[in-house]
Amino acid sequence: MQKYKDSIIYIVFILIFFIWTVVSLKPKITDLITVENDLRAKTVESADLDRKLEALKASEVERTVDSGQIKNIYKPDAPGLDAESSFTVIFDDIIDMAKYNSVKIYSIEYIYNPPEDEFVKAAAAQYNVCELKISLISDYQDLESFLKELYKYPYLINIDKVELTPYVKNKRLLLTNMQIKLYATK
Repeated sequence: MQKYKDSIIYIVFILIFFIWTVVSLKPKITDLITVENDLRAKTVESADLDRKLEALKASEVERTVDSGQIKNIYKPDAPGLDAESSFTVIFDDIIDMAKYNSVKIYSIEYIYNPPEDEFVKAAAAQYNVCELKISLISDYQDLESFLKELYKYPYLINIDKVELTPYVKNKRLLLTNMQIKLYATK
């Protein structure tokens, strides 16, 4: 009888321990299930937001590419101007951009309607072309901002060549030789 009594006490202790374990772990298990469900919901929401972000980035890239590649050719206000007169507004804009960005213009050489240009070869009667050979003095940041301004300019400007040489006495200054082509309708 003592044998059965000891076995019953062990079974009761095991049963009490099991019930205590289940009761003490039940809130933790419920919290884990709640956290797991929240995590699943947030993962789905995050995936949706990522897809929306990628779509917005793609549309932004398309808009940037579309707006950045199509530029108008400058049309002077007064028709029938000679080649030199048709570019005065663009010349002023380029000089103002250089001044605004603290770029010093050392020299400018103008070549009107260069024979090797494709516009001159194909449609010389419709377009004036001016090739500028500009020598500039600036530091790196000023030249960068000047080039960005040229890129943002609403009319077609073709930057053919850029040669950068650090100034011998001060390596922070750049001597820049640029070849730019400007286009205007006649």
